[in-house]
Amino acid sequence: MKSLVIDAASSCMTVSAKNDSLKASLSLDMGQKQSQKLLPSIDFVLSQVELSPDKLDYTALTSGPGTFTGLRLAFSALKAISLAHNIPVYGIPSLDVFAYPYSSFDGIVVSVIDAKKDQFFAAIYENGNTVTEAADTTAEIIANILSEKTKDSGKKILLCGPDSKVFYEELKKLRQDLNLTVYKSEPLPSESLFEIAESMIEQKKEPLADYDGPLYLRKSEAEIKLENQK
Repeated sequence: MKSLVIDAASSCMTVSAKNDSLKASLSLDMGQKQSQKLLPSIDFVLSQVELSPDKLDYTALTSGPGTFTGLRLAFSALKAISLAHNIPVYGIPSLDVFAYPYSSFDGIVVSVIDAKKDQFFAAIYENGNTVTEAADTTAEIIANILSEKTKDSGKKILLCGPDSKVFYEELKKLRQDLNLTVYKSEPLPSESLFEIAESMIEQKKEPLADYDGPLYLRKSEAEIKLENQK
């Protein structure tokens, strides 16, 4: 299939395109400059696989949780393509995307994004199924849940996602009894986005509606400031 996908849930944004067997990806770990580079990056990866936006079968993105700015950028870009060329956009929860390659892992999988201010966006999975839904939480809360779930089995716990190494260090400080694993490198999230989106298409699941936006688990600084003023 012919597709364009964006992962903008963390500080490192990934833009990937696929034209059947041809694939091209670009990662942007550039902070605020991502807003200047996203559209040129889309043009670049599409050109590398000899595609134009009107020839796409679908687009897909990590729908949140994640960085406010990154998610808004990705939604804006793909919704514009959708409106211009009637291309469906599929939104896939960010933590599900990061956990997807480890669906067959023999143990528990924890998918995490650093939410700053000593908080993490995290979800727990086992045998490819969601055990705890995505939450804006702390390392201590997740550590307690994992300790309870593995106290009799000693099951392995795999940490994944863009900030898994940071989370690993936090958990090790809190619980020495947890059988934690973290890989030095992980597959590109675009591979999961391609596979999950095409599975959704095969199952005839609905793409995002015009009014659908990012999944935010935390209010923005502007919203918090406005509430405090009231």
